[in-house]
Amino acid sequence: SRGVRLSTSARANARERRERRTPREHPPTSERTMATTTRAPAMARMAIRNTATRGKTASKRAVAMRGTERVDGGIYKEPHHGFSDEFIEETLGKFPEEGICDNMEAMILVVAGGYKILDVRADSEIDFVGNYPRDQINGSKFVVASIVNATRKYDSEKGEKVYQQSVNADFKAQVEKLFPDKEAKVVVACSDGRNRTLQALETMDEMGYVNIVGLRGGYNLWNRQWDAKLRTRNLPGVFKEDYIHGADGCGVHATGAGFQNQDAFQYADWRDTTEWIDTLEPVAA
Repeated sequence: SRGVRLSTSARANARERRERRTPREHPPTSERTMATTTRAPAMARMAIRNTATRGKTASKRAVAMRGTERVDGGIYKEPHHGFSDEFIEETLGKFPEEGICDNMEAMILVVAGGYKILDVRADSEIDFVGNYPRDQINGSKFVVASIVNATRKYDSEKGEKVYQQSVNADFKAQVEKLFPDKEAKVVVACSDGRNRTLQALETMDEMGYVNIVGLRGGYNLWNRQWDAKLRTRNLPGVFKEDYIHGADGCGVHATGAGFQNQDAFQYADWRDTTEWIDTLEPVAA
């Protein structure tokens, strides 16, 4: 919730926009609700920072707020996604001003809007959980700069491996190397979009980046919707994931997936339960 009461007409328009989306694969409503306790401090800091710096960046942001220009020549390069031209144009018109996109909007921003996805998860986390496409065709659209460095080590008290964390002091330098142009179009993503994405957005905002968007649900929800070749998971008539039982996975025979879709199994809760450190807090002397 954005804390804004929508009028009847606004709600109707929102329903119409949702109905124009194809495919219609969404997590349950409870999963789409972001945890305000996790993001509130970062969002509050971003609001304060944006107010303080508005005068300095007004001219650049005025350019960014016009919406995103299509870079695909009006021909969507992944027609199998099934997005209508109307929905593509509407999505591009909302960003970067909208600020936070879902995984379908993010796909449109990447394919038709020339955005890149900046993965701010730790390298060890990416190795353990999974990564965005790295192939020659799509790999260049996804880059990594960890905002928190972390290694997985066994904690005898908890009886499991946990992430030992430290602030990545080189994060800003790495971002500037990846995106030397402050008007670069970037979708920022962490594990679930509720913590490190917001920290990275604030940091990049302070650095002067104007076309930055956060990915709601992060990699975890992206991976539920899209496979490694940017194809839609849960293709109608092929297979359907079971979100009910609590196991880590149920196997190719239980899902009904063919062996060509063995990566589309049962998924754990998309919310990241790790308590990631706050990189925005001043370091004690």
